[in-house]
Amino acid sequence: IDLLDLAESLPINRDIEKEAFLIIADLGLLPNDALIAATCKYYGISRIATFDADFERVGFLEIVNVRS
Repeated sequence: IDLLDLAESLPINRDIEKEAFLIIADLGLLPNDALIAATCKYYGISRIATFDADFERVGFLEIVNVRS
């Protein structure tokens, strides 16, 4: 199975943009990371698979450890 076939595209709106700015200010995430975190929060996504340790600062996201 192609991994991208499992992905779903989620639209970005003003509420997500505003939340991303708050996350940048509060947690010091880079804009792209803040946008990912804000999108997760908006859509109720609570788990994320990432190698980016910056997401450990995001209290509402659980990091899925994908390293073996």
